[in-house]
Amino acid sequence: MLDLPRPPRATVRRRLVQVLLAVYLLACVVCGSLVVTAAISDWRISHDRGSATAEVLSTGSKTLVRFPDDQGRYHSPGTGLKYPGGLEVGDRVKVEYQRDDPDNVKVAGRAWTLAFLPAISSWAVCSVIAALLAGAVRWWFRR
Repeated sequence: MLDLPRPPRATVRRRLVQVLLAVYLLACVVCGSLVVTAAISDWRISHDRGSATAEVLSTGSKTLVRFPDDQGRYHSPGTGLKYPGGLEVGDRVKVEYQRDDPDNVKVAGRAWTLAFLPAISSWAVCSVIAALLAGAVRWWFRR
């Protein structure tokens, strides 16, 4: 078996802190992208807007709806409805969709700014976890 030298404790600690910081920064980027992608999606809808009345088919992790487009063809986007808060199965709701991509659909009158709450709460959870892990690394190497 190879007898490799062990790195000094300071090197191990530094690498752990670097990995922790990299993962935390990645989580921050993901939280920011929640807001950015919502804004881009709303912008695309607003520049090629169609509107319809949709029926809510299911709720849960994704809220699925069924609605007719301008030509009378029915769509039920597999990606679900954006900003579905407060909807229940069987509800009829006004929706806005992107005409050239009917899978991009949102509740009429709701905007990308609703993405701030989940983004900020996710960032807060990531920050608490990162702080706890940083504290654990500090405690472990002070022993």
